[in-house]
Amino acid sequence: MTGDEPLTVGGEPFAGGPVIDFWRWSLSSLLDNTVRGLFAEYLVARALGVTHAGVRVEWDAVDIVTESGLRVEVKSVSFLQSWAQTRASTPTVSIPETLAWDTHTGRYDPKSRRQADVYVVCVLDVTEVADLDPLNLDHWRFLVVPTHVLNAQVPGQKSIVLHRLAALPGVAECTYTELRDTVEAAGTP
Repeated sequence: MTGDEPLTVGGEPFAGGPVIDFWRWSLSSLLDNTVRGLFAEYLVARALGVTHAGVRVEWDAVDIVTESGLRVEVKSVSFLQSWAQTRASTPTVSIPETLAWDTHTGRYDPKSRRQADVYVVCVLDVTEVADLDPLNLDHWRFLVVPTHVLNAQVPGQKSIVLHRLAALPGVAECTYTELRDTVEAAGTP
């Protein structure tokens, strides 16, 4: 889709505009948790050079598979949210073992585990609303976490607060421009 496709009713163009108007309406608040997560996946995919798929697969076992076959799970956290806050949030990252959904067979894998080789935690690292600009990639920092680190340090744990995750041995922090090399290094045994 390009966004120019018209919605139709009764075979005629819908007065509400083309599908891009829906995208603007539904995806414009990059602070919303769901939208920020999608944006983070997009940023990581672009940093890793993953553009061949065109459209992300909802419900895939992992968010991104690199050209080298590295399986990447992307998480997004922020100190600021889209709702009114009296103080900054304490970011928590979801890291549970899961049953992988196979989009080709329509079945779950019977074994629960962490599906990715590497986790990338995208942190929108701003605590003052006046400074907030999610489109400025300098406002983001990235934690790259090899899954074997999670399995060794926090086996079976379903979530972890950001500051504790960042302190685990083997976790690398980087900027957007360093992300590709950092992820590839983390995925190399």
